[in-house]
Amino acid sequence: MKRKSHVFFTLIILLFSIFPSSAYDFQHEDIWVYKGSFELGPGEKATVERYTLKVYELDQEAAEPSAVILVYKNDDFKKAYYVDAGPNDQRVYDNDLKIKVDEISSGKISIVLYGHEFEKVWVLSTPKISLSKGVVIQDGAYSISLTNLSSKEVNISVTSPSGKYENVFALSDYKKYDNELMVRLVYIDKDRSKAFIETYRPGKPDVEVALSPSSDTFEADDPISCILRVTNNGTLSLRGIKIDNKASEGVFTEQALSLETLAPLQTVALTLGLEIPAAATGRSISVTTEVSGGDYSGDAYYATDTQDFFLGPYICMTKEIRGNNSLYGKNIASTHEQLEVILNLKNMNDLPVVLTVTDSVPESFVLQDTERLEWELQVDPHATNEISYIVSPHIPGNFTLGSAVASWRENGDVYEVASASPQLMVNGSYVVADKTVNTEYAMEGENVTVTLQVSNWGDQEVKVSMHDDIPEEADLVSGSLEWSAKLAPGETSTKSYNIVFSEAGEYALPALRVDYTDVQMKGVTVYSEQVEMYIDREVISEADEEPEAFSIVSVANEPQESEITYLQAASFLVSSFVVVFCIVAVIPVAVFFLIRKVYI
Repeated sequence: MKRKSHVFFTLIILLFSIFPSSAYDFQHEDIWVYKGSFELGPGEKATVERYTLKVYELDQEAAEPSAVILVYKNDDFKKAYYVDAGPNDQRVYDNDLKIKVDEISSGKISIVLYGHEFEKVWVLSTPKISLSKGVVIQDGAYSISLTNLSSKEVNISVTSPSGKYENVFALSDYKKYDNELMVRLVYIDKDRSKAFIETYRPGKPDVEVALSPSSDTFEADDPISCILRVTNNGTLSLRGIKIDNKASEGVFTEQALSLETLAPLQTVALTLGLEIPAAATGRSISVTTEVSGGDYSGDAYYATDTQDFFLGPYICMTKEIRGNNSLYGKNIASTHEQLEVILNLKNMNDLPVVLTVTDSVPESFVLQDTERLEWELQVDPHATNEISYIVSPHIPGNFTLGSAVASWRENGDVYEVASASPQLMVNGSYVVADKTVNTEYAMEGENVTVTLQVSNWGDQEVKVSMHDDIPEEADLVSGSLEWSAKLAPGETSTKSYNIVFSEAGEYALPALRVDYTDVQMKGVTVYSEQVEMYIDREVISEADEEPEAFSIVSVANEPQESEITYLQAASFLVSSFVVVFCIVAVIPVAVFFLIRKVYI
């Protein structure tokens, strides 16, 4: 039994030996693959894979410049070749390495090296399809038709851009046209007068490159790296790959890279480091990679990719609230809870920096340990300083604490950075007290109604105890100055009382005091605003006054004549003028009659 098994496996091995290649060996080509171009002077070397070439001698004195090239394989000397740029411009070693001379001039020899390979070049273009007389199959610019058919062979006509061809095909035969199309006979159906063929086209590389920074944002002292992925999405190997990496600022640690071969559907991933000097301002950095390569025939292929990321300034500031966090990562606190706000300032520069820092909080937050949110400090090189202060929120709700700002000077210019704005959710009680009067002006002895209102604007039930005061000059007529209650969220309690004032004057009614306790048994006291009032004296009418027995009136107190008005003065002047005019006019007339009487 064992002997039969040995025989069986021997037959299998013999079959693979006799037919070492698959049925698709016709898709492969025996090709010379470009390995690189070099310019070498006497004594200089070029290495490609396992081969090294050395220029032993270079003669430019002769009419036809020539050189002697030594070939080493795995560092062992193999052969010396005499070459020139004329008839001896190509040499092949061991059917594995081809040396082609392009030029010999200026003390240099320019050579191109090729390696011998067996590569799959032809790729299926049209799957098995039937072909009968009168039917034309189109594959791009090529027209294929059947002209004759027998049981063993067929005649196929191919019209190409370069001409028309007709060939005889036996089963499994294949023919190439213009090195752009291959036709292969797959099957002959004599009964139905049909031939089944496949068409093939030369494959092509399809290079794709993707450059991915490890983050969208970097701090000035963060290590910056990019992931470079080069993929060949084509059907033919990409060879002689060169990669150039550039950045708008800074230098890649690997500016130039090379790959020998990238097979179809193969991806190569590389990590690239990038060094960028720190600066006072944040800026956008652009990085670009360019990939070039060729196929076995020397056709070139290119791909490029550009990405951007943000690099922060050498001063960095963060702002955080130390407290409890919700399930969603949001800071939470209770009303009147004391919270610590932390500012961290990091200097990533090589020199110390003097910073002016300002911050802000919502109006309903009360500062506990400082009066101003402004500081000036020096941060040493590559050090971090911390600023902290305590605040207490008084109103429930969702709040955004403003951004803190740090500013500094460098070479006469002012720079600044801002922190993020942390979010805070405040839960708890919030009681508001209000005190009003029905009138702010009253007479002595007049009733004044004082209204007290306490509202729970928070989100928790509270127990409130209220106490009010009145001035000494006022008397409580009705109502009470103290009472207690429980207030649900959104509920308001209102009370009122009446007072009278016994003396006139200006008064400030004291603020209403409200003490309350929330569900956490936290005691808080709030006050209303004071109320300003004016109390006037009572006015007694003349009818109510008793007549006096007698009165002595001072002459000095007698009523004085009123001043002459402009109209009265003008009337006086006019009448005076008329009187004077009449007198002046009468005198000449009287004189005239007197003279007349005397002389007549």
